[in-house]
Formats: sequence, structure tokens, C-alpha cells
Amino acid sequence: MKILPTLLSITLAGLSLTACTSQPTTTSLQPQEMKPFSFPGQQLTPLTVASSLYYLVTSETNGLTITDENQSVVANQGGHYSQSDILLTADNKLIIGALNNDTYGINLFTYDPQEQRFAALASLPAADADIEAVCLANQDNLLVVTTIDTIGRMKQQGLINSAWVDIRQVNVGTGIKSCQQDSQTHTLYLADEHTGLWQYNSHFEASDGHDLLTTPTQTGLEGVGVESTGAVVAVSPKDNALWVGDNNTFTAYPLAGEYQLESVRITAHNNGLIAGIYDDNTASLYTVSLPRLPRLAAVKTDPVDGSLTAFAQTDPVARFGDAADDPAIWYLDEAPETSVILGTDKKSGLDLYDLSGKRLQHLAVGRLNNVDVRRHWQTDNGVLAIAAATNRTTKTIDIFVLDPMTRQASLASKLPSSLNDLYGLCLYQHNNTLDVFANDTDGQVERHRLTSQGTKITAHLVETFSVPSQPEGCVADDENGVLYYGEEAVGVWKRDISGQVSAPKLIATVGGKVEADIEGMALFDVDGERYLVVSSQGNDRYPIYTTTEDHTFLGTFNVVPDFATGIDGTSETDGLEAISFPLGKALPDGLLVVQDGHNVMPSSQQNFKLISGSQLAEFIRKYR
Repeated sequence: MKILPTLLSITLAGLSLTACTSQPTTTSLQPQEMKPFSFPGQQLTPLTVASSLYYLVTSETNGLTITDENQSVVANQGGHYSQSDILLTADNKLIIGALNNDTYGINLFTYDPQEQRFAALASLPAADADIEAVCLANQDNLLVVTTIDTIGRMKQQGLINSAWVDIRQVNVGTGIKSCQQDSQTHTLYLADEHTGLWQYNSHFEASDGHDLLTTPTQTGLEGVGVESTGAVVAVSPKDNALWVGDNNTFTAYPLAGEYQLESVRITAHNNGLIAGIYDDNTASLYTVSLPRLPRLAAVKTDPVDGSLTAFAQTDPVARFGDAADDPAIWYLDEAPETSVILGTDKKSGLDLYDLSGKRLQHLAVGRLNNVDVRRHWQTDNGVLAIAAATNRTTKTIDIFVLDPMTRQASLASKLPSSLNDLYGLCLYQHNNTLDVFANDTDGQVERHRLTSQGTKITAHLVETFSVPSQPEGCVADDENGVLYYGEEAVGVWKRDISGQVSAPKLIATVGGKVEADIEGMALFDVDGERYLVVSSQGNDRYPIYTTTEDHTFLGTFNVVPDFATGIDGTSETDGLEAISFPLGKALPDGLLVVQDGHNVMPSSQQNFKLISGSQLAEFIRKYR
């Protein structure tokens, strides 16, 4: 697989998302002098390569022209281009993405400053709407092109082995005229001619949440430029000024003269900033020198300890939105490779999938939230495999009988509960006793004991207890009589459920590498030892703890994209499940299944990702 060289610097990079979210301010600065540029065009991009200053002129008549600091032509690529963006690679070569006025698509070129030569890299065809803005980034050593079209669709596409892969699509609204991206902080800036400057997280797995920064004059913005020292510059045809953002302020630098600014790009050079400007009033390009502002201190985060990839993913759930939630694994003893994954769809019901992720069955029984499985429950009607799930539509605990011959589930009972908002659930089996633990968003927990009378399954309440604040995920260790359950904002609790009376114990808390919300959890065995795997939803990671008395924290892993298979990583995970039994030759060490809150590559409804138990076991062996 061809990988983009790691970026040494990105001349059009920017600052973190928090750097420009406060109310902009004006100051009484001296008007800045606009210096005419000697070539015509629609965009002027200053860039610093190995301490030397160059300019890229993007023109609808003359194509792409590179000049030196003295504005002497160095190289030209003919064509008709209205907008462009640049990445600087670690070996000081340029990657240029230009909006082609003839094809309405994007042409990618490389440029070697030593050879002073352009070379075609790839083309990205236009879809059914004209592209208004283009920007480039490096994400995980993948060249990513972001485009925004006239009907308000923002698309992120990656170049892999000369082929384009759809990564993510977000509806950002119409009026976006320019974009810039910071690969280091995953911040994407969109200049909106109607409102101001939008800021998005550009990471593959990011949510669609965004912030808006407007100028005190309340005008829209058409141009934006960002760079690696922590500055962002925006312009509007209605403001005769450069809006420079840094250190939580947005300062107006007035201009000497009357202009209608539509485009801006910036670079750091000789302890200052150089901006390239397009003025619609004179249809001319200009340069402006600005002081270099202090770099905003980067927000430090604890690094992840390892990364896993999914080998498969399930078919997505039926509806967009927060729908897929919690998985369970139904192990089939006679043919483990035919085992089944159950997944709740909290908008409609229960899905069953095979180990390739193909949907086998959908039961439209209501808004199921959490699900769990036990496969060997001895009853008067024989040995049953059952699943239990919390149903928020009917306020019941739904019991399903699982048929190993057909690999199908059927609804057997709807058990009443006094909980107002049924939420999390897990099963506990001790000998032939089978209990259901179900919790409420208010912290109340019920323990029901199941009884089978012929084909009818009933239950009676055994005990109740409470969690100080909202819980959800839980898992029971059947062999040792222990319940692990999460308090989303606090951490993980341990409770004896074997019959001995003991106070619950908080065994892990949020902080450092683990962030709220604490969501799903599962048990996984490696080399005869048992480990607890948890979803740290706040930072898209999965911490692992021993189940020994000291409950040692081993570290965290995340699930990242596999560009070779086209399967994305995971984020904002709700539920997860793991099994350490062999599931055929392909899965000798079992399976980990995690819910994916943002299913991309391409953007689609939520689903579940399947990770080999061998990867999980390898991570545990490394850090235990």
C-alpha cells in the first residue's frame, strides 16, 4: 500500500479547536499595507520550504504557477483552477490539490522544489454538485481530501493505491467558500459567507458537532488561512480588515485602502506571518506582513498504549442516529464457527449476525438497549439457550429463546419491571440458577431470578440496590460470583453476588487514560487469567484491568481504520462483548465485538466492529 510520507510540517496547518472559540475583539491597530503581487490569479498562497519563501498562484487562466520570494516564475502547470490547497511532506515536496474549472473536480499534483517540476498524482471527479472548497490533510499517513459542494455536503475521501475511498460525509449547509485543515489537531475550518467561521473535528471517527465564530460586525466570511504556529486568518468582502485569531481572541487588522477580500492563505516566515490575499474589488493579488503571534499551548493527552483493527463489521442498523448499542455473543458448541452475534437496535429491536457480520434476523420488538446471552440453562423443558434484553418501549425485560438449529431467536416472555427507564442489563448463571440484573438511568438496580414452567418463562425479584449516579454496562463472572458494573461518570464497581454479604467496591475510576462515560464491559481470558475490558466512551478507548484482588490497570487500546480492508475504526462505543473460546480456524483466540458510534468509510448507519481475540490477547500479554 502506498503511504503518504509523514509530514514534517504543514505550511497551511492551524491551531487547536479551542483557540478561537471566544468572542472576537477589535483593536486600534495601525492599518496594514497591502503590497500588489506581480501575477494575476484568484488565490495567492505563500509557503515556506526549507526556510525559503515561495508563492503558489492559482489562476483560472494560467493554471498553477510557483514563484520565488522575488516573484520570479519557477514552474507552471497549465490549466484553469479557481482554488487550491497544499501539503508539505517530510522530504520538502509539495502535494497540491486544485479545483479544476473545466471538469469541476479536483486535480492532485506533486511538486519537487529541487527539480522544479509538477507531476500529476490523481484526479477526484466531481459528483452531482459543483465543488466550492477544497483542503488537504494527512491523517494516519493517509492523504485525505476534503471538499464542500454547493448543496452543503462536506466529503472526506482518502487516496489508497491510486484509488479513492469514501471516508465521511457531513451536511454542513450552503455558503461554504473556503476550508483549511490542521492535520496535527484534527481541526477543520470552514468559511461561511452567511455566518462566520465554522470549526469541525476532522478526524475519521469524529461526531458532526461544530462551533461557530463570528466577527463583531456579524458579517459572513469567504476566506480562511491557517498555519502551524497557531494563527488563523479570515477575511470577508464586507470587512476591510484581516481577522487574526490566536490565544482565544480574534483581532481585526485594518487595511490601508478599500478592498473586498475573498481569499487568504498564510505562512510563517522570518519570525512573522505573510498573508496572500485576493481582492475582488481590483481583481488582484496582494501580500501582507503581520506579526507572528504567540503559539497557543497544545492540550496534552495521555497516549494510547496500543491499537487494534477490525477484520469485519456487521451490516448497519436500519436508521441513522444513535441506534446500535450493545452486542452479545451466542457460542454454538457443535459448530463454533457458526456462532452468532446479537446486537440491540435501540430504535427498533434485536439483530442477529453471523461471524462475517451478515444480518441473519431482525426482530422488531421495540427499543432494546442492552442484551446478554446464556446458552446452557437447564429447565424442565430441557437445556435452553436464551437472551435477555431491556426494552424501553414496553418497560419490560424481554426474554428470547435461541434455536441452535436455525440460528434464530424468538420472543418468549416480557417480564415486568418497576424501573422507570430500563437501561443496562447482564445475566448471571450459577449452576441452574439464572438471574437478570437490570438497571435504570436513575441508578436503581433490580435482580430478577428466572423460572421456566413448560414453555413459559417467568421471574421474581430477588434484590434491589442502587448506584450513586447513572449506570449502564455490567458483566457477571459466573465462576466467581462477581458482578462488575459501571457508574458512567465515576468508574467501575465490583459486587459479590454469590450469596456472601459484602459491600460493593469501586475498583477503577475515570482520569488519565480513562474518561467518562464508562459504558460496556466484558470478561476475557488469556493464559488462564481473567481480564475486564471496558469502554471509555469519552476518549474512544478501551481500558483493561485484571480481575485479581488488586485490579491492576494494564493500559488502553483503541480501534483504528484498516485501509487495506476498508473497515474504519471505532468511536463513542456504547456496548461491547468478548469471548475467549475458539470460533473456528480464523478465530482461535475468540472474538471482541464493539459498537461503533460513527460508522464511516463511507458514512453510514451505526454498526458493530469485529476484532480477533488474538489481537486482544497479544495486547494483554504485552502489558500485563
